[in-house]
Amino acid sequence: MKNQFIVDDVIISSNRIDYKYTVKGELKEIFNEKESFFVEYSRNILNIPKSIAIVPLMCNILPIIWLFNAEVHIKSCDEDFYNSIEDFKKGYIKMYPDLEFKGKVCVEKLEKNSISESNGSICFFSGGVDAFNTLLNHLKENVTVLTLWGADLTLNDNDGWNNVLKHLEKTANDFKIDYITIKSNLKDFYNVKKLNEKINLIKKEWWHDFQHGIGVISYAAPISFLTKKQSVYFASSFTAKDIGQYTCASDPTIDNYLKFCDVKVIHDGYEFTRQDKVHNIVEFCRKNNKKIELRVCWESTGGKNCCHCEKCYRTMLALFAEGEDPKNYGFDYTKKLLKKIRYCQDKRFTYKKYEEIQSSMRKNCNINDLPKEIRWFYKINIKKLGCNKIYKILGKIKRKIKKIFKL
Repeated sequence: MKNQFIVDDVIISSNRIDYKYTVKGELKEIFNEKESFFVEYSRNILNIPKSIAIVPLMCNILPIIWLFNAEVHIKSCDEDFYNSIEDFKKGYIKMYPDLEFKGKVCVEKLEKNSISESNGSICFFSGGVDAFNTLLNHLKENVTVLTLWGADLTLNDNDGWNNVLKHLEKTANDFKIDYITIKSNLKDFYNVKKLNEKINLIKKEWWHDFQHGIGVISYAAPISFLTKKQSVYFASSFTAKDIGQYTCASDPTIDNYLKFCDVKVIHDGYEFTRQDKVHNIVEFCRKNNKKIELRVCWESTGGKNCCHCEKCYRTMLALFAEGEDPKNYGFDYTKKLLKKIRYCQDKRFTYKKYEEIQSSMRKNCNINDLPKEIRWFYKINIKKLGCNKIYKILGKIKRKIKKIFKL
């Protein structure tokens, strides 16, 4: 049977879009029958055309359609978006030359949706280093920030979302900007295990490597149409210096080619390294007497920084390297937690990510001004990071003990 994804209806209520669709062929194993895709905004979107409302669904299924050589059938589509599909598809093809990106988009009617006069810009905002760097760089553009629930935080983590919302509200109040929240099941409407089996050939992870760039940016389409904002900024995760060293669904070769209703999408901050971005944030706070609370954590389920995962460790060291106390930027660490940085067993704790941090620390700081618990980082041969065999062995033993006793 031919692989087909047939959109039967797009239902727009006051602030929500529900998608009704029929799936055929191999795709039936991929999409969860009991949970259809939806998106919910904190703003009324009743007046958007269905040709715009289809964009979030399309961007979250297209990589699947391509890899399964499937057909997607829709009744109406924004003309700019439809014409951009082959352009941003080329970014995937270039990034994954060992995979075949086929498939076909069948549309009954194309509609031209125009924004006649620009009314500012949109920034996606997670509260992390990348997002804050982008926000601060575009504050003067009558910016509206969008924050998505369903990507980093699961939809059942209500406490975590409440913390994120408080952080968002405080940020919006501090900088006097508008914000809109989005809720969507973009990671729950498909079977991720089946998808990861499909791409096992190149040992990638679906969300990071195929979905989250255009998948997230697409939620700006209805808001751009309503607010008449012609620029959408999506903060970069990597930098131009990293070209050829990574694969990621969010990349200038993909994001910058996505279009809808006259809107320009910008993969923002690609010229800055992560340490550059931390420096930019610190300098902004110093010059403007502002206090910024970063939210970067990979491990916490409560929407706050845990201060003991690799991402927290890296950000805290980066702040120390700029002569700042991470406690002033949302990291409620203890001396005991600082000591644990040296013995981090996370595979992501590798010297390549920390070279620039150490270089900045040696340039900006006197070793005696740093907490005793991290002075080792100032002095160490950076290439030894992530290579401590003793602690790797102890880590393996610890994990086996936990597994045996189900700790």
